[in-house]
Amino acid sequence: GGGRGRAARGSAGMFGLASAFSQSARGFQDSFRCHSVSLLAAEQQRDPNRLEYSDKIILPPSCLEKLAQLEIQYPMMFQITNPRAAEKKLHCGVLEFIAQEGMVYLPYWMMENMRLSEGDIVQIRSISLNKGSYVKLQPQLTDFIKISNPKVVLEQSLRNFSALTKGQTFRILYNKKKYDIGVVEVRRHGGPFPPGQPEVVCIIETDMELDFEAPADYVEPQRPATSSSAGASPIAKSPIVTPMGAPILDGDSSEDEAAQPAFSGSGFRLDGKPIKQSKKLPSAGQSIAPATKLGVRIGPDGEVTSSPLSNGNVMHAQGDKGDMAGMKVMNAS
Repeated sequence: GGGRGRAARGSAGMFGLASAFSQSARGFQDSFRCHSVSLLAAEQQRDPNRLEYSDKIILPPSCLEKLAQLEIQYPMMFQITNPRAAEKKLHCGVLEFIAQEGMVYLPYWMMENMRLSEGDIVQIRSISLNKGSYVKLQPQLTDFIKISNPKVVLEQSLRNFSALTKGQTFRILYNKKKYDIGVVEVRRHGGPFPPGQPEVVCIIETDMELDFEAPADYVEPQRPATSSSAGASPIAKSPIVTPMGAPILDGDSSEDEAAQPAFSGSGFRLDGKPIKQSKKLPSAGQSIAPATKLGVRIGPDGEVTSSPLSNGNVMHAQGDKGDMAGMKVMNAS
């Protein structure tokens, strides 16, 4: 009898171990009715900010017993799914096990991400996540990058979070102002994510590179507009670009030129004696003095007293003293 008892107990022990392995392989999974953590904070008169600006949920005490039996590794990580929208999944940690049975309290930003309302049903299961090595975040408003040191603020705020899922938008609080931060990209230690699996990493106690994307509402500042019109460009004024048209030949510029003197050469005397050069030549437009008439008699007062002499005659010029200082002008013909 004792042998059979020991055998029975051995069988039961083996069955219990097999059941434990089966539950461990299956993991923790259950459905709950969700509510926002602000309701719990109001009921227990707690600071809602500590509950709201994190990714930690509050489960019933019975869940802790089940998780302990399954020997779930710490930190405990969970995946939350909206049954009405299976693609809406988030990953989180747990803060406390004090919720009413059948209920779970979530930060309100998580409910917004999964399009949940107060009292909706959600599915929660335990999950194991790799440590994150890189994450790129995107503030939703440019107001966040205007604070003194946004990277330090974000690093401190992420201490309240357990996991980051690509595509989610979480919420932080700084100087009594809320900031929404989107998760653009995540990378994990241990290689790329399997195809079809959610891209999510654990950020608890890990060395992780943090990068920023430009805010979602960021607008590139407009540079001063450079005029590109044809009239404002110097090269556009070139006749190569804008022809000047056919030339106008109606007005000849030669008409405006100053008249050239009729004669600019030098004269000579008929008797072969040199001619004294005048100090100043007549300018253009001035009349040239009439040529000296030959073969006429000049009176004492300089007036012409007789008509020109005929060819071959002699011209006499009377001086002031009556002496004759004449000259013969012979006709060359």
